Amino acid sequence: MKARAAFLVFVALLQHSEACVQHARGSETHHDAPTFMRRSHPAGPPSKIALTNVRVFNGYRIGTPETIVIDGDVIGKDLSGVKDAIDAKGRILIPGLIDSHIHIPDMAGLEELTSYGVTTALSMSCRNYTRCHALRGHHGLASFFSAGVPATGPGSSHARTFSVPPEQLIYPTSDPTAVVGYAFGNGSDWYKVTAETNGPSQDMQNRLVAAAHALGKKTTTHASDTASWAQAVASLTDNIQHVPSDHNMSAATAAHIRRNGQTVTPTMEIFRAAFANPDVIRILRGTNDTNETYATVVQNVRILRCAGVALLAGSDAVDRFTANLTFPFGITLHNELENLVRVGMTPAEALRAATSVPAKTWGLTDRGVIAPGKRADLVLLDADPLLDISNTRRIARVWVAGIQYLDVAASFVERSFAAGE
Repeated sequence: MKARAAFLVFVALLQHSEACVQHARGSETHHDAPTFMRRSHPAGPPSKIALTNVRVFNGYRIGTPETIVIDGDVIGKDLSGVKDAIDAKGRILIPGLIDSHIHIPDMAGLEELTSYGVTTALSMSCRNYTRCHALRGHHGLASFFSAGVPATGPGSSHARTFSVPPEQLIYPTSDPTAVVGYAFGNGSDWYKVTAETNGPSQDMQNRLVAAAHALGKKTTTHASDTASWAQAVASLTDNIQHVPSDHNMSAATAAHIRRNGQTVTPTMEIFRAAFANPDVIRILRGTNDTNETYATVVQNVRILRCAGVALLAGSDAVDRFTANLTFPFGITLHNELENLVRVGMTPAEALRAATSVPAKTWGLTDRGVIAPGKRADLVLLDADPLLDISNTRRIARVWVAGIQYLDVAASFVERSFAAGE
């Protein structure tokens, strides 16, 4: 009963946006130094390792056993100077996973994420640039990239519900060039717009996106209803976070997105969790007489896939809300891969949605595939994920830029191998 009550509190906090649940944690304005202390320690500096008898996922299929060289922080080409050899005994090697929508608040979040084979975190907001900077560049832990302060309109659901300070809001008189320049000047990797009722106008969204593009930067837009989606598409933002839950989109809309070259991060898992309880819609809308359903989310993802729109796997994980409720890091991305397969993706497509597709979308050219010269972000699996996508949970080892992460999530580890098989 307590868990159910906590879940309803969680849903109530979401207000008119089932997604972007990070905001329920607060505005990230407090710098808590202890949260930036590591509990784990890397196995040591990267060296030259030969991983023998390993079957490699190349983005489309899994090959026959071969040898992969980890040469420092990258994938190497030759065996000369190898310091150690590991017999993978036919296990599967995939690129480190990329979570394309997450909200990491502290070092513990990076550690948990890494333990599940997620080696790159794409945070979709940052309201404290000092805090976000402190999460970057930790050896042996998931890489952290982030948007800055999202463009949020006064009087909008996000502004009201999460008490966004006035200085962080976008007004009709705001200068898009100055706003975007400030975000990138403080280390943001891309710019985020929040499209919603009373959010930035269509003209302002267009100008914000254009200002980012003028700097050679990319943008993403939060949009979880049909009207907001129309704004996001028209703005020519590079990526749209979430899908509508109120109406099925048309095939023509999906085709238009494809022609624009826009990508979508559906975040199905957070919608699935939010709609899992029959009281959710009543809490959100004050009535059960509504057309918002998880089935609509599923159908819209199917429509996008059929149109050939590039889809990215993102969890929208935030970790803990209350003592009884979590939306944890790592495992939720594995859940999202399963959701993507359920809507019709092949397991290989789902894996690409968490590896090569986000790497291409966000210009992370050093990762996302297993090839010489690429970053040695690698996950060794005990079973074939192309036979069953849930086998991504069966993690044996994880490397981040060539450094083995020793504290692989306990429930995922095959004990014989972890013990030194």
